[in-house]
Amino acid sequence: MVQIRLEGDSADEVQAIADTIESLFAHHLSFSPVRTGTNPRYAGRQKFFSYARLDNTKPPSPSDVSE
Repeated sequence: MVQIRLEGDSADEVQAIADTIESLFAHHLSFSPVRTGTNPRYAGRQKFFSYARLDNTKPPSPSDVSE
């Protein structure tokens, strides 16, 4: 299992990359909704983030691709 964290300066930026990665690994992962950071150390300059977990890193079978 691999955990992935996307982080960016805007929610749109993070969502766009999450959508791109999900399209490449559609049967193996999906990202959480984009959220704003909450660390008080970065008050006023929080980043946006999203997480995913990749459980199966094998390439999709031909039957998966045809769906």
